[in-house]
Amino acid sequence: MKLEKIISFANKTSELRFLVMVRSLRDTGCNLPVWVIPYDNNKFDLPDNCIWWEIKEVITLLEDNNIHCMKRKFQCFFTSNYQYVDADIIFLTNPEHALANLTGFITSCCHWNNPYYTYIQSTFELFRNKSTTWQKSIFNSGQFACDIELYDLNTLDEVIKNPLHHEALSEHDQISINLFVFLSGVKITNTTLPPYNIESTWAGDYLYDNYSDYWINKDKKPYIIHWAGCKMDIGRPIDQLFLNYLTDVERQEWEKKLIEARKQKVQNRFHRMFSFFKRF
Repeated sequence: MKLEKIISFANKTSELRFLVMVRSLRDTGCNLPVWVIPYDNNKFDLPDNCIWWEIKEVITLLEDNNIHCMKRKFQCFFTSNYQYVDADIIFLTNPEHALANLTGFITSCCHWNNPYYTYIQSTFELFRNKSTTWQKSIFNSGQFACDIELYDLNTLDEVIKNPLHHEALSEHDQISINLFVFLSGVKITNTTLPPYNIESTWAGDYLYDNYSDYWINKDKKPYIIHWAGCKMDIGRPIDQLFLNYLTDVERQEWEKKLIEARKQKVQNRFHRMFSFFKRF
């Protein structure tokens, strides 16, 4: 694949994470443009060589069918030669080099050993009917790459309006993105599986101080690290790779956000308990 761009997804709430992602990308020597799909209208000033990318027809299609704005990631299906990353990712090495010898749809996650958040019953039946080893083709929707366009507006409209897909579209974007990539028929390659066998790209798999020991063999070193679903406030050593890209002022802001998130979590737990006991 000749990588032409990085695609991401952000709004003002995720600005700090997005800035870290871009800084890590540039630190690897990659100067490709970053196309940013806006989660909503709550935008912010982007760094150099980054642009907001909106396909109005896709946004209208989603709105007309009451589909959550997380599915704006479907815009990726309309282009080629890209690496998509959520904002909670850093690059360890240049993705242009990592993807140079790969083709088709590329992912680098370990959901093959934990597939439960990639399907619902209806999509599971489709995957299982296709292959007994369907798990090797499912993936995390926060990071993937592709060298071809998978859909145009007409074909996307058809799959969205198919009644068989309505339940998947009502779920987390990971469910529907896995389904739509499956339906496209594109060849899917996961670089954490043979013959590549790179180490995990998920921060949650690195719990100890010596996380870099897993990467002594450079051929096994992942080119990204993803904090999908990870709590960023438990002192995991690998989290420092993320924090190192924040300025002192930004780190203070980050710590403030973590404190607010903890308070909100406690409040939400209290409200759930109160609602539960209120019924009796």
